[in-house]
Amino acid sequence: MVRYKVHYGRKTKTTFSEGFIYRVHPRGFFLIDVLKTLEKLEVAAKFLSRFPSEKVLITSAREYAEKGIQRMCELTGMTALTGRFLPGTLTNYALKEHKEADVVFVVDHNFDSQAVEEATRMKIPVVSFVDTNSYPQFVDLTIPGNSKGRSSLAVLFWTLTVLYLREKGLLSPGGVLENPIEDFMVTFE
Repeated sequence: MVRYKVHYGRKTKTTFSEGFIYRVHPRGFFLIDVLKTLEKLEVAAKFLSRFPSEKVLITSAREYAEKGIQRMCELTGMTALTGRFLPGTLTNYALKEHKEADVVFVVDHNFDSQAVEEATRMKIPVVSFVDTNSYPQFVDLTIPGNSKGRSSLAVLFWTLTVLYLREKGLLSPGGVLENPIEDFMVTFE
């Protein structure tokens, strides 16, 4: 996780994030305790495994998250929604793009605020990655980590996929994916 900069936070911190910051980098940004990230990923995997996989909606408009979301959903059977989250996706049954979900996972609760707002209105639990500048008011389960970097998001989705598949019994307790982390990473040509 350190190699992929999951622990890199922002230069801003909130009172919420103080619990998972372990020190300040010489350049002035806060560093996230990756042991706490791993603990929360395990909790999230257990939580998500309680729902039918097709009822778990993973969404983000963040470009760097797109490939990780797509790959995780391919491997787990969850529902992916990348790009713009249209208003009414969770609340308007007449909308062609309407989605039914038992839980919504967003990459960044601030960036993906439309999805969080609709899930909250529909009383659907929300899971989100959180950074050091986060104050996740309407998020039910938070996972500390760098939610903006392409390599960080790739390793977060790869790890969550492995833990989820272990919880579902589709991977042995010590098993890992044959897919490398780079399969979850957006590349630019």
